Formats: sequence, structure tokens, C-alpha cells
Amino acid sequence: MIRLSKSIIGNKEAQEVTRILLEDGYLGMGAEVGRFETEIANYINVPAQNVVCVNTGTSALHLAVEAVVEKGFEVLVSSLTFLSSYQAISAAGAIPVSCDVYEDSFSIDLDDAQRRITKKTKAIMAVHYASNPANIEQLYSFAQKNNLRVIEDAAHAFGCEYKGKKVGSFGDIICFSFDGIKNITSGEGGAIVTNDTNVLSIVKDARLLSIEKDSDKRYSGQRSWDFDVKRQGYRYHMRSEEIQSLHLKE
Repeated sequence: MIRLSKSIIGNKEAQEVTRILLEDGYLGMGAEVGRFETEIANYINVPAQNVVCVNTGTSALHLAVEAVVEKGFEVLVSSLTFLSSYQAISAAGAIPVSCDVYEDSFSIDLDDAQRRITKKTKAIMAVHYASNPANIEQLYSFAQKNNLRVIEDAAHAFGCEYKGKKVGSFGDIICFSFDGIKNITSGEGGAIVTNDTNVLSIVKDARLLSIEKDSDKRYSGQRSWDFDVKRQGYRYHMRSEEIQSLHLKE
């Protein structure tokens, strides 16, 4: 029996979890998450503030959709994907619209997507199936032509490159997963990468119950006690003790 994948977890990871528990002093999101976000940013070559870590790749997709698509509007999505892509869209109150995929690349068929556009279509979710970020230029041309936001479901594609640039270093909103079968793992985990300051503000707060500006306090071992909540929020934050010794190297 050949396993699909196997996480490599050993003494080093166990020691790192112990270190983080002792250094941060409590369970939850702390300084290690901030360091991990900076390390991801350095690896894919984006500013550190452009990376937001969350507890799963599904959470990343959910927050990305919710940040740019109003309830009741539509998101074009590849029909060849995991359930998370669809659940993330419906969880945000949006409507997933299934599109065919190309036979050669398994990426979303833009001709079929064009036929499915309505006045309610606001975004397209492209899935980089099997780590293949195919047809990126055509995807963004299609989105620009139809005034759509692009959410890249890059759960399979962390560390992958397109024309010499790492996935996540360019584009609109890119979502990664770090669960047990992905290229790197934190047990569970995910990240949103974007240079849209409005989206960043929304997802940074939303992962912590939408308590405004709570992320910066968590990075320094503090937390907010005077809550100012204006949007729906979630407990989607990545916990520092979940981050094992993830060293992002070429």
C-alpha cells in the first residue's frame, strides 16, 4: 500500500512546540505567528504585512471571499477541487458557480467561465491543482475584462513558481494551506497573501473575532480587552504552538 503523503514530524518539531509554549506563556496566537508570517513573506518576496496566517486553508479561502464578495453574489470556481473551495464560498454567503477545467492543465476553463458570468458575478476562484499554477496570465486578463476579483486557491502550490516568480509574490488574493499533506505543514494552518490594504485589514481582524487591531497586540504577547467589533468575526487565528520548526528554504 502506497501512502499519498506522510508528514515528517520528529523530535525537532516536538522541541520547537515546547519552546513556543514556554516562551509565549499561553495557548493561542502569539509572537511566533508574527515571525512565521515574516518568514513566509521573505520566502516569497513580499512585504511582511502582506501575509496573514490563519488556522486552515479553508479559513483563508472563506475570509478572502468574505472580504471581496457581498452575500448573495456569485463566485466562479473550478469544478475540479476539494470541498473546501465550495464551502468557503457558501460560508461567506456567496454562491459558487461550477466551471469546467481544461483537459491538459486541469485549470479553470475560461471559455466556460465566460458563459456562466451574470450581473451577480464578482470573483473567480482559480485552483492550482496538483501544484500547477497554469494559465495565470490568461486568468488575470479574463478577470480584468470582466471586472472580477481573483482568489487563487493555492493550497497545493506553496513554493511553486510561475515564470521565475513564486506563487504568492504576484496576483490579487492568494490562499495557502499548511495541513498535514501539503508541501509544508504546521499540523493545520493556512495563509492569505495580498497587497490590498482593505482586504488585509478585514482578514487580520476577522481571524480574531473582528476585534480591531488585536493582531499587533497578540504578536507582543498581549491582547485586547476593550472590544470594538463592527463586522462578523471568527476564531480563525493560527495558534503559535501549532507552528513547528518550519524552515522555508530554496
